[in-house]
Amino acid sequence: MDTARPPAGRKTGTATRVVTLKRVRSFSQNEAPTGTTSFCAQCGKPLAAGTLACASCGQLVYLDQLRLIAKRAASLYSAGDVNAALAVWREALPLLPPHSEQYDSVARTISHLEGESAARLGMTPLPATPSRQTQPSQGAAWTKRLGPLGAGGALLMKYKWLALLLTKGKFLFLGLTNLKTLLSLLAFVGLYWAMFGWWFAVGFVGSIVLHEMGHYITVRRYGFAAEGPVFLPGFGAYVRWRGANVDPVVRSRISLAGPLYGLLAALASMLIYLATGAGVWLAVAHVGAWINLLNLIPVLIFDGQPAMTPLSRQERIAVLVVALAMLVITGEYVFLFIAIGTGYRLYQRDFPQLPSQFTAYYFIGLMTLLGFLSWFSAYSGEAMRAAHSGGY
Repeated sequence: MDTARPPAGRKTGTATRVVTLKRVRSFSQNEAPTGTTSFCAQCGKPLAAGTLACASCGQLVYLDQLRLIAKRAASLYSAGDVNAALAVWREALPLLPPHSEQYDSVARTISHLEGESAARLGMTPLPATPSRQTQPSQGAAWTKRLGPLGAGGALLMKYKWLALLLTKGKFLFLGLTNLKTLLSLLAFVGLYWAMFGWWFAVGFVGSIVLHEMGHYITVRRYGFAAEGPVFLPGFGAYVRWRGANVDPVVRSRISLAGPLYGLLAALASMLIYLATGAGVWLAVAHVGAWINLLNLIPVLIFDGQPAMTPLSRQERIAVLVVALAMLVITGEYVFLFIAIGTGYRLYQRDFPQLPSQFTAYYFIGLMTLLGFLSWFSAYSGEAMRAAHSGGY
């Protein structure tokens, strides 16, 4: 779990944005719009002249103007004026960093509108605007063919956790040397040691630590200030961090980092069980996978709540369908709660103007891998109990 709060002394909202654009006009694709630049409204770092995104935290410089463009284009499209909506969307491209997810999303929208406009005129659509998404690689094609499993493989390839651990290991050290963190961690270990024994306590608490450090390392990676994890014996843990006007995609990456690291911890426990045959590690793997799957419920205080924010209507429907399919396949009732939460988010209609397709793959991949690991570990545990009781 991660919690964010604005930095002390800084007001939140659009009023804090010191970067202004006097008027939106058309630019060539390689020309960055000019305006009054100063400091990033999100992390406070200086912005180079003509930059489109903060080099420290990735915040879009012209985020407010992009939101206005998206709102105006959606209004024109709803009124049936496809050409006017197309023209407005084209104004957004020069305000976005090339090869970014937001640029690709707008490029896809423009390509779709160009095709729709050409179809109305009975013409052949123009070639799609070049982007990473309109020209998928062979790896992306295999990801689509493999569905949720391919998405899980893609997100594990995307997050090269070993390299990150080696290069950002100082974050792990800094996060765990805080006095509050150490005292709460000792209390956390003591409780589960008394309840379930030493080895389960070590494995279970280790998986919780990795989950929270996933949040912590990702927060620091994006340049935000963060406190070390605080552990609440019997309840869970959280990481408190500070940030203003955080982009929903960045927020989702921070939230999903916890379940990702938790998945790695559960997989490590499963490997230890397969290597040693010690049932306690199978129990750790099952509980770890189940808790991280529970954290993907997209409402309330769970990590899934901010993780689902940058998903479009179609992407949330995909999450709902996969959750229901996994419920049928595995019989794991956590998927029912994920499906109910996703249905509620669909009912809320809080869809983003610039959705993140990668976040949808990320979410579905984590959900699927955690679900299968929870199911497999539970099945293996049943088989072990049956064998010990002479069932076969």
